Amino acid sequence: MPWLRKVLPVVAVIVAACGPAPSPSVSGSPAPSPSTVQASPTPAATALAALELRAGPDGLEPGTYTRQAFRPRLVFTIADGWFAGTVTDGFFDVQQEVETPDVIAVQFAHVDGVVSAAASPMSVTTAAAAARAIHQNPALVVVDESASRLGGLEGLNVVVENRGTSPALVLQVSAGTLSIDPGRKLWISLFDTADGLLAVMVGGSVAQWERTLSVAEPVLESIVIDATAAAASPASEPVRISWGVAEPLLR
Repeated sequence: MPWLRKVLPVVAVIVAACGPAPSPSVSGSPAPSPSTVQASPTPAATALAALELRAGPDGLEPGTYTRQAFRPRLVFTIADGWFAGTVTDGFFDVQQEVETPDVIAVQFAHVDGVVSAAASPMSVTTAAAAARAIHQNPALVVVDESASRLGGLEGLNVVVENRGTSPALVLQVSAGTLSIDPGRKLWISLFDTADGLLAVMVGGSVAQWERTLSVAEPVLESIVIDATAAAASPASEPVRISWGVAEPLLR
């Protein structure tokens, strides 16, 4: 599963591509149970009532969730069996099979940097630049990639594995640096938006990758992004992420 690393080794576990770890949490006292909020005052799909995603040890109620402070504004729907992982304003995820080698995570991140040939994350501002940087990371193996067209929003998909013997750093996000452990795989979909570079990710074990995709698929198909905040989209309607656009990744 992925770990967040700051200047010192870290505090919060981001489960997208690593092995067993303590239950994901963020520093501070446990947050209260989710409460109903308005997902957005703008387009219809994001204006529907949604639950605010909060960190906590208990399983999440089935329903539609958002993170009010996250930009671009988006909503997604989950069934039973999901838990909140790391939850911050710039990064959050939901997980299944927590504390197992096959932990599954669907993650959302505002990307601040990408780890490339150098050990320190480099600043990137576009999906294309991020994809190029990921290719240059010697700790990762790119196993698949494709273009993504989601309504009027265009993006790039990159799938990586860690075939080494130590954690591989991948992305810099607000909570720290995301890394994936040996034997883990990470599907990264990158999008240019008016609010910066957005990454939607799926993490799981290499051994159970097909199952990871089948569990994550309903969540991915439910995602709606506020298209008014999408730099590549001229549309005024929300953009729905379609799992079909990533079909090459399912081989």
